[in-house]
Amino acid sequence: MDPGAQIYASACSTCHQPNGAGVRGAVPPLGDPAFSDPTVLVAIILRGVEGPVRVGRVTYDGAMPGFSGVLTDAEIAQVASHVSRAWGDGGAPIDSAVVARARAKAAGAGPWKGGQAMAGLSPALAPQPAWTGPAPWAADPAVLTLINEGRGEALACSGCHGPQGQGGDPIPRLSGLPSAYIAAQLDAFASGRRSNDQMSGVARALSPAERQALGDYYGRQSAPSTATPSLGGDRQAGARLALQGDWSRDIPACFACHGPSGFGGGPRLPALAAQQPAYTAAQLAAWASGKRTGDPGNLMGDVARRLSEADRLALADYLAGLPSNPAAARKDRR
Repeated sequence: MDPGAQIYASACSTCHQPNGAGVRGAVPPLGDPAFSDPTVLVAIILRGVEGPVRVGRVTYDGAMPGFSGVLTDAEIAQVASHVSRAWGDGGAPIDSAVVARARAKAAGAGPWKGGQAMAGLSPALAPQPAWTGPAPWAADPAVLTLINEGRGEALACSGCHGPQGQGGDPIPRLSGLPSAYIAAQLDAFASGRRSNDQMSGVARALSPAERQALGDYYGRQSAPSTATPSLGGDRQAGARLALQGDWSRDIPACFACHGPSGFGGGPRLPALAAQQPAYTAAQLAAWASGKRTGDPGNLMGDVARRLSEADRLALADYLAGLPSNPAAARKDRR
């Protein structure tokens, strides 16, 4: 495959599908002429989209992360050119200088708020549905106190995990993880089913209701990724394991359970994208050694034991380089 096709396969195909057909109701197909304009393609890849987008006569209400912090100008030019060749008008390749100018213009901007916000990019995009945004929500002041100030042995969460739960190697990212998953891990630390010198004490100092409230708070966050591939792992090998697995060793694809692009696979299956790499590698080693247990059928333990140390580093660095899951993709994870 050419470089653009390779980038598409590893970064785009889990949502848009290998044939560009998308996912009904959520992820639009890539063959519409309005979205084959290089200016539109590059703008969407850089910033991502949250909210409804109309393609033809169909409205898709999903979310796409921005890749400005993940792909270089040259890589965005390559994948946009591939999309244009494969499903668009097949025009001239997109130059990285075009991407550089678009990146400078988009600096500091968040995701496009649905198709309506993008309509000005090209007359062919109109009309588009309005974006109303998520329902207003305010965290309980008592929860914010626990997060920012702590209480006795329940140390302030933000002191290690950051104000939005973005984490910092080797402290895990909590932002956007399913609320039920976070609460379940706090319960496991409190009961001793999962062990960590600091987290065990914190969890025991919290009531079950407080553990769930903290899960609800972090499950609603959408912090930008702070993860950086830093372990020297083979990211291409990590991509193969995440996307395809290795059935010669009975290793399933990570995304088969943890969702397209590693955005999570339900209340008990956390997002892997943008997780801090040292934390990911350490947890895979803990599953492999039996230090961490409790998953249904011991699936994670079985899979982790089949991974070599090089596999763990490759996966951890590949996942760290993915964009974080968009807020609009998390309707309700409780």
